[in-house]
Order: sequence, then structure tokens, then C-alpha cells
Amino acid sequence: MRRKDHCGRDDTAARRATVARNWDCFGAPAALFCYLDRTMGAAQWADAGMHLQTVMLLLRAESLDSCPQMAWSVYRTTVAEVVSPPERLILFCGLSIGYADPAANQERIDRAPLAETVTFLG
Repeated sequence: MRRKDHCGRDDTAARRATVARNWDCFGAPAALFCYLDRTMGAAQWADAGMHLQTVMLLLRAESLDSCPQMAWSVYRTTVAEVVSPPERLILFCGLSIGYADPAANQERIDRAPLAETVTFLG
């Protein structure tokens, strides 16, 4: 996997190039696809996110890097053609797994500032 330098959120060309890297798992040699039962509600989807965070921390403990990829859920039908999940399951996300390449110069899309995404009450 490649380390990413930041590009501005208004740099459309760089953002498109970065998004396109999802489809080769950002160069990672392994991908995990997380499926959930279609009957699960919002609470279970949140649980899956927390579980994936734990998996990512365990990977770091083994000196591996990872990248969660919600982008794969857009192509859940195409992914299903390859992995053939049972009909009762739906793709939640992908997770690329590998070793970061600190020498790589790959763009990373800046995140919106905390003040634009979070409201603290109290």
C-alpha cells in the first residue's frame, strides 16, 4: 500500500485519481470484504464498523496497514459475481490490507475540518 500526500478537496482531478485507486485496493496485495445480513438494522451496521476498527488495530499490531473502503459497496453486485455470497448478505465495505510504501507519492483527499462535521453540545 502506498503512503498518500494530501490534495485539496477542491482538486477534482486529484480526487478522481485517488478514488480510482480504490479499484486496485490502493496497491495492497489482499482485500477483505465485509458482509452483513440484510435483516440487520442501523445498530448492527455501527457494530460492524467498530468490529472493523478492531480488525484494523490488530493488523497494525502485526505491522500491516489497512484502508477501509466504503466505495466497494457501490459495486456490491459486481463484487458478488466474484465472491458469490449467500443471497441473505449485503456488502458493507472492503478493506485493503498490505504494507505501506513510505516512498510512494500518492495523493490523499483532505478530510473536511472537524468543525464542519461535528457539533459538540454542552
